[in-house]
Amino acid sequence: MVLTSIGKRFVYVSILFMTLSMVLPWESLADYTYLESAGIMMNIIPAIIFIFAAAIVTLKPLAEFFDKIGTNYTFLLLCLLNAFVLYFGMQYYPDTYTIGYILFPSSIITFMLGAVYSVKRINGLQS
Repeated sequence: MVLTSIGKRFVYVSILFMTLSMVLPWESLADYTYLESAGIMMNIIPAIIFIFAAAIVTLKPLAEFFDKIGTNYTFLLLCLLNAFVLYFGMQYYPDTYTIGYILFPSSIITFMLGAVYSVKRINGLQS
């Protein structure tokens, strides 16, 4: 799936959101050390899956390869990858919901908005 320029902006913002969610605390720092409360401690695997999903649409050789397979299949793959990221990444329930915890699902939502914006028709034709 080759993203439009606006779709790529959504994806780049989602990568920024994911990066911030990994380094900003998910818990109140009053009870825990910074490393104990940072999102990166709990979300290494979902972050790697998210990086793979972002690479599919941002790296030109991968985007062209998956574009040959078909937009519908690529879109389905992105939906499945991001569903895994959300499922595994949101298993942790902090006592206090901080900006790091909120940015994690926000990054997936922003990513998928970019993908949806780039594919306007259900039959796979791009705008």
